[in-house]
Amino acid sequence: MASVSRWRLGRFEAISDKGVVAAKTPLAAEFGAKVLEEGGNAVDAAVVTAAVAAVVEPWMNGFGGGGFLVRHDSKSGESSVVSFPMVAPKSATPEMFPLSGGTPDTDLFGWPSVVGGANVLGAKSVCVPGTPAGLALALQKYGTYSYFEALGPAIDLARHGFPVTWHTSMEIARDLANLRKFEATEALLCPNGIVPWSASQDNPTLLRQPDLADILEILAKDGARAYYEGAIAQKIVTYLNGLGADFSLEDFSSYQAVIEDALVGSYNGHGIVTTNYGTGGPTLVESLGLLDGFDLSHVAHNSVEALHLCAQAFAIAFADRFAYLADPDFVQVPIDALLSDAYLDARCEEMMQDRIGNLRPGTPDQLGVTHGLPGSMPDYSSGGSTTHLSVIDKDGVAVSLTQTLLSLWGSRVTVPETGLIMNNGMMWFDPEPGRPNSVAGGKKPLANMSPAIITKNGEAVAAIGASGGRRIQNCQAQIAMNLIDHGMSMQEAVTSPRIDRSTRSLYVSSRMPKAVVSGLAALEHRVSVRDETLFFGDFASPACVQRTENGELRGGVDPFYFPATAQGI
Repeated sequence: MASVSRWRLGRFEAISDKGVVAAKTPLAAEFGAKVLEEGGNAVDAAVVTAAVAAVVEPWMNGFGGGGFLVRHDSKSGESSVVSFPMVAPKSATPEMFPLSGGTPDTDLFGWPSVVGGANVLGAKSVCVPGTPAGLALALQKYGTYSYFEALGPAIDLARHGFPVTWHTSMEIARDLANLRKFEATEALLCPNGIVPWSASQDNPTLLRQPDLADILEILAKDGARAYYEGAIAQKIVTYLNGLGADFSLEDFSSYQAVIEDALVGSYNGHGIVTTNYGTGGPTLVESLGLLDGFDLSHVAHNSVEALHLCAQAFAIAFADRFAYLADPDFVQVPIDALLSDAYLDARCEEMMQDRIGNLRPGTPDQLGVTHGLPGSMPDYSSGGSTTHLSVIDKDGVAVSLTQTLLSLWGSRVTVPETGLIMNNGMMWFDPEPGRPNSVAGGKKPLANMSPAIITKNGEAVAAIGASGGRRIQNCQAQIAMNLIDHGMSMQEAVTSPRIDRSTRSLYVSSRMPKAVVSGLAALEHRVSVRDETLFFGDFASPACVQRTENGELRGGVDPFYFPATAQGI
């Protein structure tokens, strides 16, 4: 048989014994690695990386968004979460977003569509941002850098510009119609009235954000509270309200990032350290907790048997997610019951069916709650637009950080004279009233983010996370299994083809063998074969770091997402 030459994607693994940063853009990874090289710790590097990413990857994240940081110290064995989510204005009610009765908007993760798409696009879709407060709190609690030092590279890049790559041009061009609906956004991203592009890599066009540089300089000198109190908050509130929002200055002045206990699960002798309650963390821990009931280390990797069990576990975890997870300040969230051995064992019995069943969420009686079941899993889940970074330093301190504007370019609203592109966090809420995750004033929407750290005997062995909306947890679970059950290197674990069962359909990578695809279909999974591309709508896009038994650090990033970079020192 004649041989055929085929195009293949691959990545060299970043390897170091002193520190590795994995991020979604080269500049962010470069500046983060420089911090480690100059003696900073993992939190210092993570904050610098995140701040740079907020400037050079503005379609994914920014100082108008929010996120979560998970930290684990291998020496002390201590874990914690810096929580800086987006929060609804106190005036928010479900009546702000009347349902249109039309087909669900694909940008809403399958939620029922809202009149005028008001929870997706424009000022009413904005929540109070958390990123400025969260990055500052992380440094204050765990860093050695000052906020002034940490924001320096981001300020320089905003002031003097960063090179416009073909990827930057494409991210602007593919949402240009929406970006042009807001004058300040168009002026920022298309300063000459057209999408910027570089004719030559040797002499690239630079994208400058001088207003954002001014804002970041104020924060660097006066601290993060300057974002939430005084002139900056006044500008944001006045402008957004002029476009139909209903913020008060108190919405901003009352905002606080907080340090929380991490949620700790287990899988095959390893700890899974992640975020809790109204995030993707419980979904990740439940997925792996269910799979821990089966010894998959002795089942062939990506076999029909293994992937069938994964799909069943993911389906159960997501059914429970939509039924019960939300802001615990507003809803009784049965985390302990969902992750209890008794509950997981009972659900494992359902997973052992030969064919896919109608995997419903657990009942209120099983979980000890009073509210009923609020509907079912949607048919569609957007990949979202989020950035993720992972860091492990020479002392074994691991950081996993995810931050977002939510949609591509968030709300698409830029506040004039600030350069701040605002999030569309209201899109995370279920627009139907009477659900756990329905809209309410001062409520945190159910977030998709679940930055995580894998531990063994109290030491961090990997920092894992991804961009990709609701598809993040399925991605993380499979990476964890690749590392723990199959002994893969980090880049191998990240590159391996995956499935996704965050909706009713089972997405299967087109790189999977045809026999596996047909085997899953024979078990009555609703199989949809999908290509992996630069646009990670069907599978999440990871950026992770591994710490081996001999202390070697290995970075692994999505081979399909062009800018993703892991850099060691």
